[in-house]
Amino acid sequence: MSTEEQAPTGGSVPHHWGNALAWKWSRDMPTSLRRGFLTVLYVLRAMANASGELRFHTDRRPIRIQDIAKAAGCDEKDVRRYLDAAEHAGVVTVRGERRRGRPNLYAIVLSPRPNWDAAAAHLDATKRDRPARKAAPWAADDDEKFGGRSPELDDGKFGGPPPELTAGTPSEVRGTAPLWSSGDRPPLSSGDRPPNNPGEPMELPQEMAGVGFQPQVVGAHGEQTEPQDEHTELRRCTECAQPIVPDPTRPGRTIHTACQRRLERHSA
Repeated sequence: MSTEEQAPTGGSVPHHWGNALAWKWSRDMPTSLRRGFLTVLYVLRAMANASGELRFHTDRRPIRIQDIAKAAGCDEKDVRRYLDAAEHAGVVTVRGERRRGRPNLYAIVLSPRPNWDAAAAHLDATKRDRPARKAAPWAADDDEKFGGRSPELDDGKFGGPPPELTAGTPSEVRGTAPLWSSGDRPPLSSGDRPPNNPGEPMELPQEMAGVGFQPQVVGAHGEQTEPQDEHTELRRCTECAQPIVPDPTRPGRTIHTACQRRLERHSA
């Protein structure tokens, strides 16, 4: 069916029927009819020929409900309900004899006063029940009944119900949660840890403030497995008094290279 074959001529039934639908009927309809029902009426207006019949121009066969449903984007059962409601309103009629198993010939009718209340009552009486949403397959009946808690936990089988929180009594000892910078660890761990203060340098004890590199002694406590020679002996710079890292390739060094260069620049 092409657009040229079904295009209504000027002054035809679809022309006047469409004007009444757009400028008068749609404004007088109840709110419940301004959805799928109104969409189907516009589709009927577009499919009807010049005399208002929903008939193909080529073979003169009636337009089926399946074709109307595809054009309106609705279910076939809903389209059948909408057509029956339009008949109750007086804007659609069936021409000829109704025969079971054969498509009916519908035609649009210009009605001076459509009965939209009758159409709304018919749709309400034939309302289709939508399928209820099924619960998720992992949701058990016990979880829905007991609010997500298994009933076995409430009968004492696995330790009994959880303790109830009270406002507190004078005999109770209430603890406080450790602060981030207090140095305390969470309750599940043992011992203390240094404060969590990002960006703050860690202070060293006074006896270790001036000590730099300390060679580790391998062996038992208080024993020294290898004698300490002059290459590993800790020395301090004679200029800045800072520790000098031992260097076997430069034994006997008593001043930093940078300090030596600075003295040479000053002397020059």
